[in-house]
Amino acid sequence: MKKLIAAALAALTIALFTACADAGQLAYIGDEAARAAALSGAGLSADAVTFTGTELTRRDGVEYYVVSFTSGDSRYESQVDALSGVVIQSETAPLSQSASSASAASLTAEDAKAKALAHAGLAAADVTFIKAELDRDDGRLVYDVEFYTADNKEYDYEIDAATGDVVNFDYDVEHYAPPAASGSQSGAASAASLTAEDAKAKALAHAGLAAADVTFVKAELDRDDGRLVYDVEFYTADYKEYDYEIDAATGDVVSYDYDAENYAPPAASGTISAEDAKALALAQVPGAAASDIREFETDRDDGRVEYEGKIVYGGMEYEFEIDGYSGAIRSWEAEPLH
Repeated sequence: MKKLIAAALAALTIALFTACADAGQLAYIGDEAARAAALSGAGLSADAVTFTGTELTRRDGVEYYVVSFTSGDSRYESQVDALSGVVIQSETAPLSQSASSASAASLTAEDAKAKALAHAGLAAADVTFIKAELDRDDGRLVYDVEFYTADNKEYDYEIDAATGDVVNFDYDVEHYAPPAASGSQSGAASAASLTAEDAKAKALAHAGLAAADVTFVKAELDRDDGRLVYDVEFYTADYKEYDYEIDAATGDVVSYDYDAENYAPPAASGTISAEDAKALALAQVPGAAASDIREFETDRDDGRVEYEGKIVYGGMEYEFEIDGYSGAIRSWEAEPLH
């Protein structure tokens, strides 16, 4: 089975590479091909479904299409790798009445703001909006709406983008501190702001671990209910996962979570082995053999496995990066040997 998968991926990758070699980079497969891949994965034909959305997005450095459609009494959502066409993930759920009417009753961002304000019993003149952005929550298309009042009370809403229903909401009874309240975000930070390395150290100290014992997935600055925090994630050699929120001003642990179950890094259950990755790379250089691979290593980018290497053949040097999950070639550079 692995050989068949590797062969299929190699063939698809070669086709993609050949099609756009003149352009010097690999091309996305496009909406139509993404929909076709999603339908194939679901075992359905185009005339049996109604598409509700096809969106190109990016996570952990990987580009993929989110394809949504309905058929009968079910709704489907598939994630399709933007370069290889591999279906990374797919979900099926019963079709609710609201989901079936998504195409007929989609809201604008202004509509979503109005729905949130009506629920809160406020007028637009009474608030300052932070955002009103389209997002997905468990496959449902929603608007994330956030605003605060003149006395700095914060409201967070999720509004169903099809029906206008309030999916969930939160009212922060503590005062919200807008970014510009003290002049600027950097102005607030200058009093007691931590660096990402400081935040990592605080999380490790709380967990009773050393930096050498873990692999960090991320340490990113974020806001949680108006508070500036670092989202810190890491896992140990035996794949225990730790998630921390560290106050960016004080270094206090705002929240933390320890996953007692084994953490599976994004590519742990992937279909591409190191040998498969080498075969995909060599397929781009006709005539080259395994002995022409001069460098090769397994790396992690935001917790996702990547294979990196170099091929020297026929007076040329080729450097590549291959996604460890889908087998897509993320980077390919070729230049003559000096």
